Amino acid sequence: MKTLVIGRSQFADIVVPETSVAARHAELVVTVGGRLHLTDCASGQGTWRRIADGDGENAWEPVRQAFVAAEQEIRFGDFRCTLGTLLREAAGTGETDAAGGRNAADRERPRGRVERDPRTGEIVRRRL
Repeated sequence: MKTLVIGRSQFADIVVPETSVAARHAELVVTVGGRLHLTDCASGQGTWRRIADGDGENAWEPVRQAFVAAEQEIRFGDFRCTLGTLLREAAGTGETDAAGGRNAADRERPRGRVERDPRTGEIVRRRL
C-alpha cells in the first residue's frame, strides 16, 4: 500500500501547480491490489469525480472518500485530469518530447518529496 499527497505544495508527492488546488489537496492510496482510494483533505475548492447520472448524462460528484478508477475524470478545484495520468507523470512515464525524453527542465527538477543531503548539500529524493 502506498499513500501519495496531491497538491500545489512543492512537498506534495504529486505536484499540481494550479492556483485552485490547495497545498495539500487530496491523498491517494494505491492498495496492494492496485485499487485507488481518493480522500479530499478538506480543500476549499473540493475534489470531484465525473459520474454518469440516471439519465446517462455526466455529472460532477463531490468526493470525500471513495474508490475511483484510474481513467475516471477527476477535478481538484478547477484542475481536471485522470489519476492514471497523474500517476504516470509522477512515475516519469508521461508525455515525451520529440527526442524521446522529457524536456530538460523536467529532467533537472526533482519530483516528489526532496531533502538536502547533510554531508554534500545536494538535493536528493526523500526516502519514505
